[in-house]
Amino acid sequence: MGFLKRLTMAAEPAPAFRQCPGCSYDFVSGEGIRSCGWYDCPYLPEEYKVFCPECNYNFATREGNPRCSDPPSCQWAKEGYAHARAARKAFGAH
Repeated sequence: MGFLKRLTMAAEPAPAFRQCPGCSYDFVSGEGIRSCGWYDCPYLPEEYKVFCPECNYNFATREGNPRCSDPPSCQWAKEGYAHARAARKAFGAH
């Protein structure tokens, strides 16, 4: 019965992506031209946003000037690094 239950369970839905005006990049297929840099898209789903909301440190590329220690250990770090791992898994290492 466990086998049948697993077959009927729906897979986790893929995040919905919205493109910026003038952007032809398809996040799912990885094709097209980006009008912004990796992780900078204002329309990325929340689970892929890798910037610290306090100081704009990029947890994916580890670039920026964090206000806290290096590497950042602020209240946003755990979530930021988790988002960075999810984004790398979804889009590959860029």
